[in-house]
Amino acid sequence: MDTIITKWVPVPYFQINQTGTILNYSNITHSYFPSTSNIWDIIHKEDRDKAILMLSQGDNSYPVTKHLVLQTSNKLFINFKCTIQWKDGVGHLVCTEVNSIKDQTITPLSIEKTLINTQKRLEESEKRLNNVAKVINIKKH
Repeated sequence: MDTIITKWVPVPYFQINQTGTILNYSNITHSYFPSTSNIWDIIHKEDRDKAILMLSQGDNSYPVTKHLVLQTSNKLFINFKCTIQWKDGVGHLVCTEVNSIKDQTITPLSIEKTLINTQKRLEESEKRLNNVAKVINIKKH
């Protein structure tokens, strides 16, 4: 796609290589995402496996769509529907914000995975809080 035309795509659009380096993007992209040279900088760590599958597709493959949690310009992580298609070694990636729960594919397995990940984060937080409480308790004495 012509570089000048790319800039005017009306949705967040990236042209990337298979390592995730951003080659080009649409102007509106920076309304959603922080400025970065690599797509991996905005993909939440729990969605990296899905992103690896998307980036490992070959040239002229069918478009692949996945829901990914991406970091936005305001440092929040938001769910996006991302579709990529590869042509001549360039991935054409479009990411649109998922505004409604009905837009998401919810399965018992995805709910279970989310709950397990949340439980792990809560356990980590509890350990950190307990360590901080011990430090505070030691300083009081």
